[in-house]
Amino acid sequence: MPKKQYENRVFDKTNLLEVTIDEDDLLSFLVKMDIGDDGEPKYPTDELARLVIRTLPEYVFAWHEGIDLNDAMAKVGEAAQRLYETDPYKTMKAHYLDGKDDDETVTAVKKFEENNRGEFGELLLHLLLRDFKGTESLMSKVYFSDARNVAAHGFDAVHYIPATKQLWLGESKLYSTSNSGLTNLVSDLREHLTRDYMHDQFVVIQKNLKTQTNPDKEEWIKRLSKNTRLADMIDGLNLAMLCIYPHDVYQKLLEKRLTEEQGVEYHKTNIRNLKDTFDRLNTCPVKDRINIVLLLFPVMDKKDFVKRLHQKLWIAQQM
Repeated sequence: MPKKQYENRVFDKTNLLEVTIDEDDLLSFLVKMDIGDDGEPKYPTDELARLVIRTLPEYVFAWHEGIDLNDAMAKVGEAAQRLYETDPYKTMKAHYLDGKDDDETVTAVKKFEENNRGEFGELLLHLLLRDFKGTESLMSKVYFSDARNVAAHGFDAVHYIPATKQLWLGESKLYSTSNSGLTNLVSDLREHLTRDYMHDQFVVIQKNLKTQTNPDKEEWIKRLSKNTRLADMIDGLNLAMLCIYPHDVYQKLLEKRLTEEQGVEYHKTNIRNLKDTFDRLNTCPVKDRINIVLLLFPVMDKKDFVKRLHQKLWIAQQM
């Protein structure tokens, strides 16, 4: 894959993320290691969290509100507040930032994470599609949520490529194990790629578009309103399935048990195994009718990553 495809990154300007495999149905990443002030290897958790949080204004507002330089900081704060308006996120903040670990809170956090009702995976999915697939957001499900304090439903990403008018939908899972993430992604495939679900989603997207300033909105409203058969709705559809999971490659690099080159090869072996698992699990009846792209994004420590994101999001609210 030519490197020029990645030269115009919207968010990852410092090239923190390394693409290790880029194929028609598979895209994998590694977070580039750094060195600390002591000269020892360092996993850049803080830098990764900052990168993800940078997507906030665009992810939340999409084409709904312009953001000028005089208003940029206020928009960041408003975007962060919108994510934290749901009760589950308040519970997550109490656990991760305030150290609340009573049985009720821990149970609520576990349920929240098992159901994956969170936007952190969606923020990263937004970033990866924008930077590495050249998409733009077609709608914001956060902005368009029917009611405050209610998590929005539907696909985690609704994007498109302006030049080709290709539609990209996406799902994301941030789990403690790769297998649980893949299992739930496949479950989403079976549930979402049905006529009723897709029809409902297209109706929501059309309603969302009517409130936007997107110059392509009339074309998309017309196009989506014509699709009443499942065959029409999935024709030419691209579906990005993102799995974020912890992997020990970073720990091996930190402990210098692997060189950078060996680390990449070790990581690629893991990626190939996970792709095989995904393909074996994926029995969706219409899987061969659409372009399904599996995105695999290993992190060093899922809990620490989520904690850092909460810290950044909480600070952003005060802006």
